[in-house]
Amino acid sequence: MDKNKGALFSDELLAEIRSKLDYVDYDPYAGKRIYFDNAGGSLRLKKCSEFIAVETAFPDSPNRPSKASKHLKEMVIKGRDDTKLFLGAKGGSIFSSQTASRVLYHMTQAIILNVPGANVVTTDLEHPATYDSAKYYAEIAGKELRVAKTNKVTGTVDVEELIRHIDKETCLLSFIYASNITGTLSEVETIIHEARKIKPDLYVLLDATQHIPHSPIDVEKIQVDAIGFTPYKILGKRGQGIGYVSDRCSRLPHERTLESDITDWEVGSVEPAAWGCWSIVVDYICWLGKKLGAPDDKREQILAAMHGIEMHERALLHRLLYGYGSLKGLYDINNVNVHFVGDDLTKRDCILPLTFKNKPSGVVVKEYIDNGIIVFDRVASSVMSRRQLHAVGLEELVRISPMHFNTTEEIDRFLEVTAQIARY
Repeated sequence: MDKNKGALFSDELLAEIRSKLDYVDYDPYAGKRIYFDNAGGSLRLKKCSEFIAVETAFPDSPNRPSKASKHLKEMVIKGRDDTKLFLGAKGGSIFSSQTASRVLYHMTQAIILNVPGANVVTTDLEHPATYDSAKYYAEIAGKELRVAKTNKVTGTVDVEELIRHIDKETCLLSFIYASNITGTLSEVETIIHEARKIKPDLYVLLDATQHIPHSPIDVEKIQVDAIGFTPYKILGKRGQGIGYVSDRCSRLPHERTLESDITDWEVGSVEPAAWGCWSIVVDYICWLGKKLGAPDDKREQILAAMHGIEMHERALLHRLLYGYGSLKGLYDINNVNVHFVGDDLTKRDCILPLTFKNKPSGVVVKEYIDNGIIVFDRVASSVMSRRQLHAVGLEELVRISPMHFNTTEEIDRFLEVTAQIARY
């Protein structure tokens, strides 16, 4: 297999995948449509929708002695266990809050306020969840915030640029696994390895929110202390963020019920149905792994599924860029600029940032929607995008983000519409 070109799922498997999703190719407002805004949203498994309708109706607390409560408690425990399985974690603590941003703030606070050191290192490519939390708590703690700059050609932060900001007084290194603006992957293992050559006990936090649906993650292999994401990015439920903290990080002082165990990071009541929905997602990933030939080991199934997802999405990405047969890819369509994509497609997730020479991004997005394709733009007028766009020298872009349930037919239709939009 050519890893740069990826490998598509079989038509039969893809049809089975799509049959498990709500609104896969239409919604009651847009009608028939193609959904390519999976960096900002995501489709949902039908089982999750059905599950929410049933399970959220229970009035019971999972911490009561009733039979319904026992059922809900088991749901929460399984959800946390499934998170460790999904992340490859052998220890540590798992907790939840309303959003990924909230769990990232929670973990950032604990590290900056309690780990000795004079500075915090992050990058200007970060989502506000990591950048703003690092800045906010560094100011409270009286620590210097050091910000590594993004390479405007590659759309990522070079290893050397990030490492030069780290010294023996760095208490936290906080950065994004894959950019939600440029789609580029950070060299996570290399960065952490090189950073710990300088400070062996350095604490490292990763924002994996954008990367979570695209390829395998192994927290033991990369030796990260804290990682946050949200299940809705990978076919799950909105309204839940999930955090993992390593054994040593779990024992740092943090916001909690003070008489609970130090390793308990939950604050207040959890929503059992949210954990149950996350388990449904993990079960789906395991099902996909089995379909791809994995043995009866859930972690092996997860790895096989996420690798298969990575390869299918890369094949879609390759087709987007280079086209198919007589159909032109984005590289060959006049008036379209593709940003931050080199020859090596293994260095990015399936997210493409585009600009159009003849039209502003807002107009382009509307024209895509008028043609039945849902995409989104990131603009410097938005506080969620301004710093990251300026970090790469842009004021706006159109973001295209297919996922593993999308088809080559949808890619081809997108290319046909793009050629029309770019022509006039």
